[in-house]
Amino acid sequence: MTIDLSDDMLERIKDYKILSHKKDIAEAVNELIDYALNLPMYFRQFDWVKAEKEAEKEISLGNVKSFDTVEDLISDLEK
Repeated sequence: MTIDLSDDMLERIKDYKILSHKKDIAEAVNELIDYALNLPMYFRQFDWVKAEKEAEKEISLGNVKSFDTVEDLISDLEK
């Protein structure tokens, strides 16, 4: 089987190979394909583009919070 990859995608796979300590590109590609094929249906059907647009809109409207510490974040979540 032959897979054509863009230069950008190949660079991302090379980065993944290094980060995951795979011995070669083929091993990295096989792991990524296996991961994609075994994703739960929810993640395969989720509209990520729409969700990103909604998130960008909320950020641009200033509907964000920032915290100085993890404890502050947890405290806010518990409210």
